[in-house]
Amino acid sequence: MALSVICNLWLDRAVAAQRRFTVALRKLLFAATGAYAIERKIELTFSLAGAGCTLSTDSAALAENVLRSTVAWLAQTVCELNVDVLAGDESPLAAPHFRGMHHVVVASFGAANVFVFDLRRRIVTAKVSETVARDAEFWPRTLLPIMAGVLGATIDVLPLHSACLAREGFGMLIAGESGAGKSTLAVALAQRNFDYISDDWTYCTVSSGLLTAHGTAARVKLLPDAARYFGQLNEHQVHTSMNGELAFEVRVEQAFGVRLERQCMPRLLIFYHRTGVPASRFTPLDRAAARRYMEGSVERFPPQLAEASRARSVLMDAVAALPCWKFECRGNPARIAQELDTFFEARRREATA
Repeated sequence: MALSVICNLWLDRAVAAQRRFTVALRKLLFAATGAYAIERKIELTFSLAGAGCTLSTDSAALAENVLRSTVAWLAQTVCELNVDVLAGDESPLAAPHFRGMHHVVVASFGAANVFVFDLRRRIVTAKVSETVARDAEFWPRTLLPIMAGVLGATIDVLPLHSACLAREGFGMLIAGESGAGKSTLAVALAQRNFDYISDDWTYCTVSSGLLTAHGTAARVKLLPDAARYFGQLNEHQVHTSMNGELAFEVRVEQAFGVRLERQCMPRLLIFYHRTGVPASRFTPLDRAAARRYMEGSVERFPPQLAEASRARSVLMDAVAALPCWKFECRGNPARIAQELDTFFEARRREATA
């Protein structure tokens, strides 16, 4: 998730908010106990888009919601999520607001639900109401994808604006501009015996020289006209998504009966472009074209995050090294998915022969 999309960058306010936030938490604890005691914490580790993260919280319900929607992590962790719950506060979620600059980003979902992202230290500190702590949808659907996008390369993860599908572990990244129809195509491919990883944002990591693509199990977002192609959507209602669009947001495995996987090894990079040409066309692209696409869709890092900028460059090189193709097509999602499936299978047979 690009910071320019979600942030107005005001450093003084962000730092001041972080300090006030810490003091406020201490005052609340003092008022309740008469001393600056340390409450008992629940700790667990989980995979945040392929990076190890430690959760520390005083809420069993919150810990259960995160645990239920993530994969356990047994290796070293690289980031922290520290969440305190305001006892007795039943404030609901509100529209999100983001502020930040340099290495600090503040996200609020109403006055009672505040998250401070320290990108340099790779720590997220938060206070939330009991309502939000119990909200089983908020954590996988909203907070964890935001956290993966904002921390990004500071935890050696490259957020890539792409869908990701796989078959027998052989993965395909499908990049394209917003509105190109990546989500619709991802569902159509999943209905053709592909494993669904993600539909809009995919998170890439490199470990021991191997490139891996990760999803976050976030709900698939489909615009209202997708109901013309997927009758299953008639059982669901459109909602206002976080960016203000009206859309269906559904669990892909439940709504469409397809397989949901958390990761794969990407072997192809497809640049998807709908056009008026009479027949579909696949054009090979060099790695420079792939690199330009990625550089045009990521946020510039401030000097304070120079190390993260270098790490992101290495990750982009790894993705750009994949065989890349431009896919120009027209037609309904089922037809487009069939043609891409045929192309994918030919490439997969070549690679595994």
